[in-house]
Amino acid sequence: MSRRLPLGTPIPPSPDTSQALLSAFSERGIEWIGGTRIASIEEGSVARLDDGRELPFDLFLGVPKHRAPDVVIKSGMTEDGYIPVSSQTLQTSYPQVYAVGDVTTAGVPKAGVFAEGAARVVGEILIAVARGGEHPPPYDGRGTCYIEFGGGQVARVDVDFLSGPEKIGVYRPPSAEIVAEKKDFGASRRARWFA
Repeated sequence: MSRRLPLGTPIPPSPDTSQALLSAFSERGIEWIGGTRIASIEEGSVARLDDGRELPFDLFLGVPKHRAPDVVIKSGMTEDGYIPVSSQTLQTSYPQVYAVGDVTTAGVPKAGVFAEGAARVVGEILIAVARGGEHPPPYDGRGTCYIEFGGGQVARVDVDFLSGPEKIGVYRPPSAEIVAEKKDFGASRRARWFA
C-alpha cells in the first residue's frame, strides 16, 4: 500500500508529527511516497502519477482538488480559482467584503478548523466596525488537528501558520486526555452547528 501527496513529509510544520505518522505507516506496511500527485485514474485500477509513473491499486481513496464553486468563480472575485484575501483580516479587494474557508488564499490548509478561526476573526471585525470599537488581533492561522492511530489511540498537532516568521506544529502524543478532548471537540461542533 502507498500514500501519495505532493508534500515531502506528512505534516511539514511538525517534524515530530510527521515522524509519528511515518512510523505508524511503516508498522502497517504503508509506503510513504511524497512529492508527487495523482494525474489520472486509468482503467484496470491504475493511478498515473504526475511524474509519469503508474501505481496499481486495489482500493483508491482520494480527495478531489480543492476549488472554488462555480458560483464563486462566476462572481468575478477569484484569481486563479481562489478569492485573494488579506491573511490578517480576510478582507477581499472589495470594500467591506470578507471571505473565509476553502475558496480563499489565506495561507492556511483547507480544513474546517482554520475556516472556523478565520470566521471568528471576521465576526469580531464586523462587530468592531458596527460598534466603532478597536479591531481584534489579526488572524493567526492556528488550528488543532486530531490524528487517529487506531485502537483508541488519538494524538494531536497544534499548528500555527501565520503568527510567526515560520509555520510551526507541536505534536502531542496519543493519550486518554486527547481521546476525551477530541470527543468533546466533535460534540461541541455538532451542537453548535447542527442542533
